[in-house]
Amino acid sequence: MRTYLINYTEQPEFIELIVQGYKKFDLAKKTILFIEPYGAVLSLLKRGFEKKYNIIVLTANSDFRVVPDEILNQATISIKIDTANNHSVVDLAEKLYQQMSIDAVIPGFEYFVPIASKVSALLKVPGIDYKHVLNLRRKDLMRTALNKAGLNNPRYYFLTTLEDVNKAIAYIGFPAICKPIDAAGSVHVKKVKNKKELLEATNRILNGNDVLWGHRLSNLLLLEEYIDGKEYSLEGIVQDGGVVHFSTTEKFVSDQSEFIEIGHIVNAPIEQQLHTKIQSYIEQVIYVLGADNCPFHAEVRLRRDGEPVLMEIAARLAGDKIGDLLCLSRDINYFDYVYAAYLGIELPLEEMKNNYAGIRFFYRPHTDMFTTVTGVDAVKLQAVEDIAIYYKANEAIPEFPKPLRRLGHVIAKSDNYNKLSQMLHDIDSVIHFN
Repeated sequence: MRTYLINYTEQPEFIELIVQGYKKFDLAKKTILFIEPYGAVLSLLKRGFEKKYNIIVLTANSDFRVVPDEILNQATISIKIDTANNHSVVDLAEKLYQQMSIDAVIPGFEYFVPIASKVSALLKVPGIDYKHVLNLRRKDLMRTALNKAGLNNPRYYFLTTLEDVNKAIAYIGFPAICKPIDAAGSVHVKKVKNKKELLEATNRILNGNDVLWGHRLSNLLLLEEYIDGKEYSLEGIVQDGGVVHFSTTEKFVSDQSEFIEIGHIVNAPIEQQLHTKIQSYIEQVIYVLGADNCPFHAEVRLRRDGEPVLMEIAARLAGDKIGDLLCLSRDINYFDYVYAAYLGIELPLEEMKNNYAGIRFFYRPHTDMFTTVTGVDAVKLQAVEDIAIYYKANEAIPEFPKPLRRLGHVIAKSDNYNKLSQMLHDIDSVIHFN
C-alpha cells in the first residue's frame, strides 16, 4: 500500500488537500494531532485507531523522525513537515485550526513536548502551560526549580566552559554524573570517577554538535552527585492538577557508568511506607514543575537515608514499552487514561490487578552487525508475550545513540516477581547475535 504524505507548503494546493482529507473525518469522534509519534506513542496512537479517533500525524519522514508506513496509511491525514521547526509547526497548526476542530495535541517524543504545549494553547485545548514547559525539558531549569522549592535534589553544578571544572569538582566531588541539559534516552549521561574522565565527558558535551530528532543538543553540562541507591520510575497522569499513579517500575541498567536501560518490571513490589513516600515526593515535584494534562514518567533513586531523589521527569509517556507492560500487569488499558488527560475528559478509574510484567532488551554494545540470531525459536516455546529483533541480518547497527545497540526485546508476564525477573535474565543469556 502506498504511503500518502501531504507535503506542507504555503501554497493554496496544500489547503485544498487538507479540505479533501477532512471529508474523511467522523465528526462524532475526537480529533487528535500527533507531532512526530515515536516509540511508546505508537502504542497510544494504535489505541486511537481502535477508538476510531480522527488521527492527524505530523512527521519529517527523515533521520530518526520516520513514522512506520502502517501508521501513516491508517492515519486520517499524514503531513510531511520539519517537526523541529517550531515556526513551521505553529503556522501549520493555525492553518488546520481554520479548517477543523482539534481536540488534543500529543508530542511523540521528548523533544516535541514544548512545541506540543505551544500548539495546545493555540488550539485552545488542554495542555501544559507553556511558561512551565521548559522546566520539564531542561534539566538545569528542573534542578533550579526543585532547589528553590526546597525539595530533595542531588548537589549539582552547571558547566559552560572547561575552566569551570575545578570549581565543579570542589563542590560535587567524585563519583559524579555528567549529563547534557536537554538530551533524552541516557544520551551522553556518564558516571565519572576522576578529573580525567570528567574532562573527557565535559569536552564531549560542551564541544559536541549532535542533532537528535532534528534538535541540536545544547552545549551546557549538568554535573550532579552520584546517588547510588535503588532506581525506580513512576508512571501516571496529571489532569487539572490531580495526579493519578498507575505503576512504580523497577529499572535495570547495563552498568553504573553509562546507564543504558536494559529492562523494566512494572508494578514492582515495594514496601508500602516507602511507596507512599516516593509517590508523595513525585506529586510535589509535579506541582513545582507545572506538569498538567499529560502523562508523566518520573525517575527517582533512593539516598542512603531512604529518601527519594529525582533523577529526571518527563511530561510524556514512558518509553521502552512501559505503557504496554502496564496494561499487561494491571489488566486495564492505560492508554485510555492517557487520552483522557490530553482531552480533558473524566474517566473513572477501574480496579487494577497486581500482576507483574517486564521487558528485557538484548543490549549488545559491541555488535555493529550480525548474520544470524540463535535462541529465538527456543524462547518462543516459553510463555512470553512478545519477542522481537529490531535489525535484519547484515544490516549496519548505529553506534550513536547507544540505546540503538539494543537489538531486540522479550516481554513476559507473571504473578510471581522473582520468577519473572529470573526468566527475563535467562532469556537474554540464550539469545546470541553471531
